[in-house]
Amino acid sequence: MLAVGYDAQGVQIPGSWPFVALWILSGVVVLGLVLICLGMGNRAGLEENFKAASAPGVCMMLSAAALFVCALVQLLDKPDLFTTLVSILGLGGASALAYSGYLRLSGKASGPAGMLVCLYLAALLICRFRGWSADPLLGDYCFELLAVVASMVAAYQLAGFPLGKGRRRASIFCSMAAVFFSCISLADSGWTNRLFFAAMILWQLTGCCSLAKPAPRRRKLGGGFEEAQETENGEDAT
Repeated sequence: MLAVGYDAQGVQIPGSWPFVALWILSGVVVLGLVLICLGMGNRAGLEENFKAASAPGVCMMLSAAALFVCALVQLLDKPDLFTTLVSILGLGGASALAYSGYLRLSGKASGPAGMLVCLYLAALLICRFRGWSADPLLGDYCFELLAVVASMVAAYQLAGFPLGKGRRRASIFCSMAAVFFSCISLADSGWTNRLFFAAMILWQLTGCCSLAKPAPRRRKLGGGFEEAQETENGEDAT
């Protein structure tokens, strides 16, 4: 796409087949995700969706380390005041994500930490859009825009699970959309951008895999507990 979608001056060729094919692929993927998620349960609890596990916790901490590096590099570039504030918020968001990964090792989570990550992504979206808006060619930044938006909404959805307000279907959809658009955005130039989107892929894929198979609920019967049968879509059988 990069070889035939741009002219000799590096300007995007409108209507070139690689971009058209990529948009068609994106539409098919998004539609497929919608259909898949509609058939899933919508379990909202933390313990049933995010069991204690070492691999997800380590992956979250690795993603946090990558985000920390990206924010630090941006801060050291001595940007304007708003970008500086966003970079500082990024350091806090990366630390919050690392803390969430540490808690995940024992099956715990922190709603405020998750919301801090969401807040950072929202601020980053505003910061980056200031630069994107000066580009008249939507194709130059549309997939990066969609990747950041999907990651931000996914972070918001995931932050609801510690409060018992999680939405499993919406979380899986947003996480997988973030993974897809971040994979496309890896083709962008700049190692910090690639590191950022690689971190999004690792983090969101980890969350999605955790949500794919929730633990069966346990119901109290006659003073004891008995595990409920679970259907394939993640809901309890009656």
